[in-house]
Amino acid sequence: MLGHRPYLLVVVLIAATLPYRTLGQRAETYCFTDDPDPYIKFGTKTAYTLANGEFTHEDLVPAGCEARQAWHLVRHGTRYPSEDDIAVFLVLLPTLQDAILLAHQDGQGELCEGDLKLLADWSLGDLNVSWANVLTSQGHLELEGLATRYKEAIPLLLDQPFTNESFKFRHTATQRTEASARSYAQGLFGSDVYMPSPIDPDPLLKFYKVCNDYVTEVADNPEATIESQLYQEGEKMATVVDNVSLRLGIPLGFEEIEVLYDACRYYKAWDPTAAAAWCVAFTSDDLKVMEYWEDLYYYYTNGYAYPINYEMACPPVQDLIQHFSSINSRSSSSSSNNNNSTSEVVESGEGPSGVFYFTHVDALVPVMTRLGLYKDPEPLTHDHEDPDRLWRSSSHGIFATNLAFTLSSCGADEWWVSLAMSEQVVALGGCASPLGCTWEEFMATYGFLEQCDLDAICNNAST
Repeated sequence: MLGHRPYLLVVVLIAATLPYRTLGQRAETYCFTDDPDPYIKFGTKTAYTLANGEFTHEDLVPAGCEARQAWHLVRHGTRYPSEDDIAVFLVLLPTLQDAILLAHQDGQGELCEGDLKLLADWSLGDLNVSWANVLTSQGHLELEGLATRYKEAIPLLLDQPFTNESFKFRHTATQRTEASARSYAQGLFGSDVYMPSPIDPDPLLKFYKVCNDYVTEVADNPEATIESQLYQEGEKMATVVDNVSLRLGIPLGFEEIEVLYDACRYYKAWDPTAAAAWCVAFTSDDLKVMEYWEDLYYYYTNGYAYPINYEMACPPVQDLIQHFSSINSRSSSSSSNNNNSTSEVVESGEGPSGVFYFTHVDALVPVMTRLGLYKDPEPLTHDHEDPDRLWRSSSHGIFATNLAFTLSSCGADEWWVSLAMSEQVVALGGCASPLGCTWEEFMATYGFLEQCDLDAICNNAST
């Protein structure tokens, strides 16, 4: 929860015991359970199956070419909330459920019969704090399915037995990324495989944790979140707070709205095919406001607003170029000549068929920014919301979001680089084709990132 406060429970529990104030009424009310096409763009907590594409061989490999190496950077799949957020769920959600149902018995609120029944039937189930940040069963399915489809798209490259030389896995030191990696391996090979112990902190997959300038300029800088804060305090968010209070029949503040929003999108992500009970609180317009609020947060903390956000994201791109260079001898420079590399690349020979990395949204989004993806003509601000913006975390920051680069050989001295973001082909900068780049085009645009000195970029003190 972006704006969660420790005193929230005390405030809500006190408010729940007070008499309900009389809330206004609207001529028309929204019924979530009657909506055939409810809004399902939930920012970084969007389930993968609600936003992904499904790539094909033709998407990744041009006619007459042969896939030679796959490089895949993947966010972990759907997880449970943090320990603090689960603790809030356990106390606040049943309290609000009782208050909402009682309010409607007293003639307050606007929930339709179907929405009331959905909410009345909801329960916490077995949710408990020991599940904090753990990959869910849905998350396992997301990663296994993703790997299976990648293998089906380029079977000659990926449909082969596992060896340490042919396939390379790396994940961060968290349960959710390790479990994601192992589910991915299950999809590729039908079994678990060897994975090296994680590095903690990992300068390749969690570069933001080892970057002093990022901590100073962004992570610990209150100014970095001022736009999302101003939007939170603005008229559109005030309207959401009023609308939700009116619909539910109880007076609420923004902190409670944030908890309800997280409950709506987490429960939807855990079971994408079911109607999530707490989504009855919001209309589509309400959800679009909440979505933009989070988009502002990530634009300023992971995106184009601060140069350090994308400058520090060069290690994965460097690793990508070096791995592709181990296959393509026509690279502009050799990976073995770069002493600042954070990767472990084969310096000669064929190199692995597949390189698979599992990390977090705070790595994926800066890498996309480093590649120049989803850049709007004007910066995102609290007072200018473009409904057609490119920067949308509900598309490129979802659970299991991923960047799949494929290097293909297209004849003597001809190579092709393609990119799919969550299984949807993405045009790379500097490329004549929307389907990918020649090696020359790719290196002309991104080759400078092979020289990546993270310590210099981040102003890290020498040790």
